[in-house]
Amino acid sequence: MLMIWFMRFKISKIAESHGKEKLKLIDAHIHLSGSDLHPATLAEGERLGIRLFIGSCLGEFNLQPSFDEVYKANNDMAAVIRRHLNRVSGYCYVNPRHGEQAISDFRSRIEEDSMIGMKLWVSTYCNDPLVFPFVEQAIAYRVPILIHTWRKTVSQLPYESTAFHIADLAERYPEAIIIMAHMGGQVESAMNTIAPYTNVRVDTSGTPIGASEVAIAVERLGANRVIFGSDLPIACLASNIGKVVGAGLTPEQLELIMGGNMERILAEGIR
Repeated sequence: MLMIWFMRFKISKIAESHGKEKLKLIDAHIHLSGSDLHPATLAEGERLGIRLFIGSCLGEFNLQPSFDEVYKANNDMAAVIRRHLNRVSGYCYVNPRHGEQAISDFRSRIEEDSMIGMKLWVSTYCNDPLVFPFVEQAIAYRVPILIHTWRKTVSQLPYESTAFHIADLAERYPEAIIIMAHMGGQVESAMNTIAPYTNVRVDTSGTPIGASEVAIAVERLGANRVIFGSDLPIACLASNIGKVVGAGLTPEQLELIMGGNMERILAEGIR
């Protein structure tokens, strides 16, 4: 309770310094729990000041889902968005191995279901040529691509992208708006790898990521390339806010990371 009080106090003081009633917070990386929001998500967001959650549904978390599985997952995400307008938005999950069928689904989710971007998980590396038509469509819509990225010492998943894959994709498509999730897992090497590619942002989600890692990302990339994400319900919302608040940032940097950067990305997309 003391930690939560401190976070809310810190955020309220920053908002006051900007002459605002309250700082508007966006959590840009959550997941559904099964086919719906975790029951505590909106209440926890209200308690901690999150005004918008942006999520994806990965269904049963199969590494190589069928098109029907992905389609159902996106239907579940679309239903949650409709039920919680203005509180929840979403990314369209795609398996690039499904080709034109998946591109068509991506188009309909953006144009008809008010989704705001694309989610790539581990069905293939993000720089595989299979992914290129999806990236080109995201560029046409001017929407972000959230890419699960993790370099592990052990238990690396097949086709699990790392910062090296992200850097290659970013160099090939400098117009793409890429969000490297989880800061790449191994933060110091990942920040060095993607630093030259200004079209790549990183999100703060992931339980191994702490305040020192957030500080490293801000130092090496700049606060305008760091976006808050919690990974709910896999990780704790309060602790994820805490590691950003505890990173020794200025009020201006904190405001960018906790909402301003994502708000600008959302404003660019075709609606």
